[in-house]
Amino acid sequence: MKAFAALSLCVLIVALAALALPGCGKEVEVTQADDTGGRPEAVSAYEAVRFTRPAADRWQDQNWMIQVRDGDAEGIGRDGKGKIWEVYYFSPTPEEHGQFLVIYNRGRIWPGVPTRNKGAEKGREIYSKNKPPDFRVDSSEVYTVGLRNGGSEFLEAHPDAQVNVTLRCSADYEAIGEKMPAPKYKWIWDVNYREPKIASEILRVYVDGMNGDFISKEIQKPPS
Repeated sequence: MKAFAALSLCVLIVALAALALPGCGKEVEVTQADDTGGRPEAVSAYEAVRFTRPAADRWQDQNWMIQVRDGDAEGIGRDGKGKIWEVYYFSPTPEEHGQFLVIYNRGRIWPGVPTRNKGAEKGREIYSKNKPPDFRVDSSEVYTVGLRNGGSEFLEAHPDAQVNVTLRCSADYEAIGEKMPAPKYKWIWDVNYREPKIASEILRVYVDGMNGDFISKEIQKPPS
């Protein structure tokens, strides 16, 4: 009797296994979990901030974005979108570790570990006092402005050049004692054109992050 029960159990297991196998009995569709949450692989800077904001809100209710930069090794595309963005947030709530980095990586959200504010205690005071407004000019528009102001010519002369962008608020410059390219602005886009090699010439185009106006440009020569 025990042998018959054991044999029946084996038959049942084999039958269930056959039903689960493709081509054997009823096919079962197997889907892999998508940890990107349906987010696109490449996004603009504004989208990167929007997608990373929930992680910052879970960190601290009171926070604001102070810097966003693309981290794509290939640079951003002609549509102003990149696959990797680093978004920095500040919160005056914690006495220590008031800076929070969240990375957008091909649709995935990578929250970092809270760190000390840039500029230490002085930086914390500056951020707390000078809360930046929301920026209004996205990376797609900035890419076009850069092309119109020297970027197009640079890319023609350097076919392998990449375009990288960084957006910083005035408080971010002040917190670490760095001089702004144009002090009167609240947000400045820094558009970099350079070939992916050591000691290459760099074109930097600065754009107003609030209205998209061209500010200035400069060429940085490699050290001789």
